[in-house]
Amino acid sequence: MNAKNCPIKPIIIRPVARLSKEEVREFFRFRHLLWNMILKTIRMDFGDMTLGFFWAVARPIAMVAIFTFIRNKSGANLYVEIAYPLYLYSGLILWFHFREATMATAKSIMKDAVLMKRVYFPRIITPIVPGIAQLYSLAMAMIPLAAMMVWFGVYPGWRMMLFPFVLLQTTLLIIGVGLIFACLIIARADFEKLLNICLYLGLFVSPVIFAPEMIPNAGRWLYFMNPMAGNLLAFRSCLFDGFPFPVWQFFYSCCAAVLCFLAGLRAYRKAEIFLADKI
Repeated sequence: MNAKNCPIKPIIIRPVARLSKEEVREFFRFRHLLWNMILKTIRMDFGDMTLGFFWAVARPIAMVAIFTFIRNKSGANLYVEIAYPLYLYSGLILWFHFREATMATAKSIMKDAVLMKRVYFPRIITPIVPGIAQLYSLAMAMIPLAAMMVWFGVYPGWRMMLFPFVLLQTTLLIIGVGLIFACLIIARADFEKLLNICLYLGLFVSPVIFAPEMIPNAGRWLYFMNPMAGNLLAFRSCLFDGFPFPVWQFFYSCCAAVLCFLAGLRAYRKAEIFLADKI
Protein backbone atom coordinates (compact mmCIF):
# COMPACT_ATOMS: atom_id res chain seq x y z
CA MET A 1 0.00 0.00 0.00
CA ASN A 2 1.28 3.48 -0.84
CA ALA A 3 2.55 5.37 2.17
CA LYS A 4 0.85 8.51 0.90
CA ASN A 5 -2.50 6.82 1.33
CA CYS A 6 -1.72 6.01 4.99
CA PRO A 7 -0.74 9.27 6.62
CA ILE A 8 0.73 8.91 10.10
CA LYS A 9 -1.38 10.71 12.64
CA PRO A 10 0.18 12.02 15.85
CA ILE A 11 -0.70 10.08 18.98
CA ILE A 12 -1.78 12.33 21.82
CA ILE A 13 -1.72 10.83 25.29
CA ARG A 14 -4.52 12.50 27.16
CA PRO A 15 -4.96 12.51 30.93
CA VAL A 16 -7.90 10.67 32.34
CA ALA A 17 -11.01 12.66 33.12
CA ARG A 18 -10.51 12.33 36.86
CA LEU A 19 -7.52 12.18 39.13
CA SER A 20 -6.36 8.60 39.44
CA LYS A 21 -4.85 7.00 42.52
CA GLU A 22 -1.55 6.70 40.68
CA GLU A 23 -1.47 10.47 40.05
CA VAL A 24 -2.11 11.13 43.72
CA ARG A 25 0.67 8.72 44.68
CA GLU A 26 2.98 10.38 42.16
CA PHE A 27 2.26 13.79 43.63
CA PHE A 28 3.01 12.40 47.09
CA ARG A 29 6.31 10.94 45.85
CA PHE A 30 7.36 14.38 44.64
CA ARG A 31 6.40 16.13 47.90
CA HIS A 32 10.07 16.86 48.63
CA LEU A 33 10.36 18.68 45.30
CA LEU A 34 7.28 20.73 46.20
CA TRP A 35 8.82 21.69 49.55
CA ASN A 36 12.18 22.55 47.96
CA MET A 37 10.50 24.73 45.32
CA ILE A 38 8.56 26.55 48.05
CA LEU A 39 11.76 27.23 49.99
CA LYS A 40 13.51 28.35 46.81
CA THR A 41 10.69 30.79 46.05
CA ILE A 42 10.88 32.26 49.55
CA ARG A 43 14.67 32.63 49.30
CA MET A 44 14.35 34.31 45.91
CA ASP A 45 11.82 36.78 47.30
CA PHE A 46 13.59 37.61 50.57
CA GLY A 47 17.03 35.99 50.60
CA ASP A 48 18.84 38.85 48.87
CA MET A 49 16.98 41.63 50.70
CA THR A 50 18.48 43.14 53.83
CA LEU A 51 15.16 44.86 54.53
CA GLY A 52 12.95 41.96 53.51
CA PHE A 53 10.62 42.33 56.50
CA PHE A 54 10.30 46.08 55.91
CA TRP A 55 9.27 45.63 52.27
CA ALA A 56 6.72 43.00 53.29
CA VAL A 57 4.88 45.44 55.59
CA ALA A 58 5.74 48.87 54.13
CA ARG A 59 2.86 49.04 51.64
CA PRO A 60 -0.03 48.16 54.00
CA ILE A 61 1.39 50.32 56.81
CA ALA A 62 1.75 53.31 54.47
CA MET A 63 -1.82 52.85 53.21
CA VAL A 64 -3.13 52.57 56.78
CA ALA A 65 -1.43 55.85 57.68
CA ILE A 66 -2.85 57.65 54.62
CA PHE A 67 -6.41 56.32 54.79
CA THR A 68 -6.63 56.76 58.56
CA PHE A 69 -5.50 60.38 58.22
CA ILE A 70 -8.07 61.05 55.48
CA ARG A 71 -10.84 59.36 57.43
CA ASN A 72 -10.07 61.29 60.63
CA LYS A 73 -9.91 64.61 58.82
CA SER A 74 -13.04 64.02 56.74
CA GLY A 75 -15.09 62.45 59.52
CA ALA A 76 -16.48 59.91 57.04
CA ASN A 77 -18.59 57.13 58.51
CA LEU A 78 -17.23 53.86 57.10
CA TYR A 79 -19.45 51.74 59.37
CA VAL A 80 -16.43 50.11 61.01
CA GLU A 81 -17.16 49.04 64.59
CA ILE A 82 -13.57 48.20 65.59
CA ALA A 83 -10.52 50.47 65.53
CA TYR A 84 -10.19 51.59 61.92
CA PRO A 85 -6.41 50.93 61.64
CA LEU A 86 -7.05 47.32 62.71
CA TYR A 87 -9.89 46.90 60.23
CA LEU A 88 -7.93 48.45 57.39
CA TYR A 89 -4.57 46.77 58.00
CA SER A 90 -6.08 43.28 58.41
CA GLY A 91 -7.99 43.69 55.16
CA LEU A 92 -4.99 45.05 53.27
CA ILE A 93 -2.58 42.27 54.22
CA LEU A 94 -5.04 39.54 53.23
CA TRP A 95 -5.93 41.29 49.98
CA PHE A 96 -2.30 41.88 49.03
CA HIS A 97 -1.58 38.24 49.84
CA PHE A 98 -4.43 37.18 47.55
CA ARG A 99 -3.31 39.55 44.80
CA GLU A 100 0.39 38.69 44.83
CA ALA A 101 -0.16 34.94 45.16
CA THR A 102 -2.76 34.87 42.38
CA MET A 103 -0.52 36.81 40.00
CA ALA A 104 2.44 34.57 40.83
CA THR A 105 0.33 31.45 40.26
CA ALA A 106 -0.93 32.75 36.92
CA LYS A 107 2.63 33.46 35.74
CA SER A 108 4.21 30.35 37.25
CA ILE A 109 3.99 28.20 34.11
CA MET A 110 5.79 30.72 31.93
CA LYS A 111 8.29 31.36 34.73
CA ASP A 112 9.21 27.67 35.09
CA ALA A 113 8.94 26.88 31.38
CA VAL A 114 12.62 25.87 31.01
CA LEU A 115 12.46 23.52 34.01
CA MET A 116 9.21 21.96 32.82
CA LYS A 117 10.76 21.19 29.41
CA ARG A 118 13.90 19.57 30.81
CA VAL A 119 12.82 17.70 33.93
CA TYR A 120 9.81 15.49 34.54
CA PHE A 121 7.70 16.07 37.63
CA PRO A 122 3.94 16.42 38.22
CA ARG A 123 3.17 19.68 36.42
CA ILE A 124 0.54 20.67 38.96
CA ILE A 125 3.35 21.37 41.43
CA THR A 126 4.38 24.49 39.51
CA PRO A 127 1.17 26.54 40.09
CA ILE A 128 0.72 25.24 43.65
CA VAL A 129 4.10 26.57 44.84
CA PRO A 130 3.30 30.35 44.77
CA GLY A 131 0.00 29.93 46.61
CA ILE A 132 1.81 28.28 49.52
CA ALA A 133 5.07 30.26 49.39
CA GLN A 134 3.24 33.59 49.67
CA LEU A 135 1.93 32.54 53.09
CA TYR A 136 5.40 33.45 54.38
CA SER A 137 4.82 37.09 53.40
CA LEU A 138 1.41 37.02 55.06
CA ALA A 139 2.95 35.66 58.26
CA MET A 140 5.48 38.51 58.35
CA ALA A 141 2.77 41.07 57.66
CA MET A 142 0.80 39.77 60.63
CA ILE A 143 3.57 40.69 63.09
CA PRO A 144 2.67 44.42 63.05
CA LEU A 145 -1.00 43.38 63.22
CA ALA A 146 -0.32 41.52 66.47
CA ALA A 147 1.37 44.63 67.88
CA MET A 148 -1.60 46.78 66.82
CA MET A 149 -4.02 44.37 68.47
CA VAL A 150 -2.13 44.68 71.75
CA TRP A 151 -2.09 48.48 71.40
CA PHE A 152 -5.86 48.69 70.86
CA GLY A 153 -6.64 45.95 73.38
CA VAL A 154 -8.30 43.64 70.86
CA TYR A 155 -7.59 39.92 71.11
CA PRO A 156 -8.72 36.74 69.35
CA GLY A 157 -11.61 34.67 70.68
CA TRP A 158 -12.59 31.04 70.24
CA ARG A 159 -13.13 31.59 66.51
CA MET A 160 -9.34 31.65 66.15
CA MET A 161 -9.71 27.88 65.75
CA LEU A 162 -11.33 28.56 62.37
CA PHE A 163 -8.33 30.55 61.17
CA PRO A 164 -6.65 27.59 59.36
CA PHE A 165 -9.88 26.96 57.42
CA VAL A 166 -9.96 30.60 56.29
CA LEU A 167 -6.37 30.33 55.06
CA LEU A 168 -7.17 27.04 53.31
CA GLN A 169 -10.16 28.61 51.56
CA THR A 170 -8.01 31.56 50.48
CA THR A 171 -5.31 29.23 49.14
CA LEU A 172 -7.83 27.17 47.16
CA LEU A 173 -9.27 30.34 45.65
CA ILE A 174 -5.78 31.60 44.79
CA ILE A 175 -4.77 28.36 43.09
CA GLY A 176 -8.11 28.07 41.28
CA VAL A 177 -8.14 31.59 39.85
CA GLY A 178 -4.40 31.38 39.16
CA LEU A 179 -4.78 28.09 37.26
CA ILE A 180 -7.59 29.46 35.09
CA PHE A 181 -5.59 32.54 34.14
CA ALA A 182 -2.38 30.53 33.75
CA CYS A 183 -4.07 28.56 30.98
CA LEU A 184 -5.44 31.75 29.42
CA ILE A 185 -2.06 33.50 29.57
CA ILE A 186 -0.46 30.61 27.68
CA ALA A 187 -2.92 31.22 24.85
CA ARG A 188 -2.88 35.04 24.98
CA ALA A 189 -0.59 37.28 27.03
CA ASP A 190 -3.31 39.96 27.26
CA PHE A 191 -5.01 37.96 30.01
CA GLU A 192 -2.16 38.80 32.37
CA LYS A 193 -3.02 42.50 32.05
CA LEU A 194 -6.70 41.70 32.52
CA LEU A 195 -6.02 39.78 35.73
CA ASN A 196 -3.84 42.60 37.02
CA ILE A 197 -6.62 45.14 36.42
CA CYS A 198 -9.27 42.93 38.03
CA LEU A 199 -7.14 42.42 41.14
CA TYR A 200 -6.44 46.14 41.36
CA LEU A 201 -10.12 47.06 41.12
CA GLY A 202 -11.06 44.25 43.51
CA LEU A 203 -9.43 46.18 46.35
CA PHE A 204 -12.17 48.82 46.07
CA VAL A 205 -15.12 46.43 45.69
CA SER A 206 -14.18 44.25 48.67
CA PRO A 207 -14.57 44.99 52.40
CA VAL A 208 -11.00 46.21 52.76
CA ILE A 209 -11.28 49.97 53.18
CA PHE A 210 -14.92 50.19 54.27
CA ALA A 211 -17.53 47.88 55.78
CA PRO A 212 -20.29 46.20 53.71
CA GLU A 213 -22.90 48.24 55.59
CA MET A 214 -22.00 51.18 53.33
CA ILE A 215 -23.54 49.26 50.42
CA PRO A 216 -27.33 49.74 50.02
CA ASN A 217 -29.35 46.67 51.02
CA ALA A 218 -30.73 46.30 47.51
CA GLY A 219 -27.26 45.83 46.03
CA ARG A 220 -25.53 44.05 48.89
CA TRP A 221 -26.23 40.59 47.47
CA LEU A 222 -24.28 41.57 44.37
CA TYR A 223 -21.47 42.87 46.56
CA PHE A 224 -21.19 39.50 48.29
CA MET A 225 -20.93 37.69 44.95
CA ASN A 226 -17.26 38.55 45.31
CA PRO A 227 -15.88 35.45 47.12
CA MET A 228 -13.21 37.55 48.83
CA ALA A 229 -15.89 39.55 50.65
CA GLY A 230 -16.91 36.70 52.94
CA ASN A 231 -13.30 35.62 53.23
CA LEU A 232 -12.13 39.03 54.46
CA LEU A 233 -14.91 39.26 57.04
CA ALA A 234 -14.20 35.72 58.27
CA PHE A 235 -10.49 36.56 58.50
CA ARG A 236 -11.26 39.48 60.80
CA SER A 237 -13.77 37.49 62.85
CA CYS A 238 -11.10 34.89 63.62
CA LEU A 239 -8.64 37.56 64.73
CA PHE A 240 -10.88 40.02 66.58
CA ASP A 241 -13.11 38.77 69.37
CA GLY A 242 -16.60 40.22 69.05
CA PHE A 243 -16.40 40.72 65.29
CA PRO A 244 -19.42 38.81 63.88
CA PHE A 245 -18.70 35.74 61.80
CA PRO A 246 -20.27 35.90 58.29
CA VAL A 247 -21.70 32.38 58.23
CA TRP A 248 -23.54 32.45 54.89
CA GLN A 249 -21.07 34.73 53.18
CA PHE A 250 -18.16 32.50 54.15
CA PHE A 251 -20.08 29.39 53.13
CA TYR A 252 -20.58 30.94 49.70
CA SER A 253 -16.89 31.90 49.57
CA CYS A 254 -15.91 28.28 50.35
CA CYS A 255 -18.18 26.95 47.61
CA ALA A 256 -16.81 29.49 45.14
CA ALA A 257 -13.22 28.59 46.09
CA VAL A 258 -13.82 24.86 45.59
CA LEU A 259 -15.56 25.46 42.24
CA CYS A 260 -12.74 27.75 41.06
CA PHE A 261 -10.16 25.19 42.15
CA LEU A 262 -11.90 22.33 40.33
CA ALA A 263 -12.45 24.45 37.23
CA GLY A 264 -8.83 25.60 37.25
CA LEU A 265 -7.58 22.04 37.76
CA ARG A 266 -9.71 20.76 34.89
CA ALA A 267 -8.55 23.57 32.59
CA TYR A 268 -4.93 22.97 33.51
CA ARG A 269 -5.17 19.23 32.90
CA LYS A 270 -6.55 19.91 29.43
CA ALA A 271 -3.83 22.48 28.73
CA GLU A 272 -1.13 19.99 29.76
CA ILE A 273 -1.56 18.21 26.40
CA PHE A 274 -0.19 21.17 24.47
CA LEU A 275 1.84 22.73 27.28
CA ALA A 276 5.27 21.93 25.81
CA ASP A 277 4.33 23.44 22.44
CA LYS A 278 2.91 26.64 23.93
CA ILE A 279 5.81 27.46 26.26
